[in-house]
Amino acid sequence: MSGLAEQHRVGRIFDTDWTIANVAKLLKFNAARGMVRKRLAQGGELAIQLNYLRTASARHLPTNVVVTFTREEEGNCWHAAICFADLNQYLPWNAGVAEEWLAALFGADRERAVESVDAGGVVHHFKLPA
Repeated sequence: MSGLAEQHRVGRIFDTDWTIANVAKLLKFNAARGMVRKRLAQGGELAIQLNYLRTASARHLPTNVVVTFTREEEGNCWHAAICFADLNQYLPWNAGVAEEWLAALFGADRERAVESVDAGGVVHHFKLPA
């Protein structure tokens, strides 16, 4: 696997001074402030949507995780997208680290989150009804 997709280059980069729990707390707060809309955003709405996605995304260097946590209008759900990558390329899935992230993002509801994997097998998606 080479080169990261553009959507995995957005968001703030967090280093060793941020724990999984702290980054997850920030992402949950930011996700609750907006929503991924069902309809295609245009004009000023597009800028708002892109800013929302930027603030709901993070790269955590200590765990090599790129994560996005959003609230989605379609399906009225919370959505976490997780992949592993260094600054240049995708890395193999790490189930143990992923579970730490999922527990921090979904808390006690982790077991109710439904998993799917993108066609390339790189990004794992977890959805939980709101």
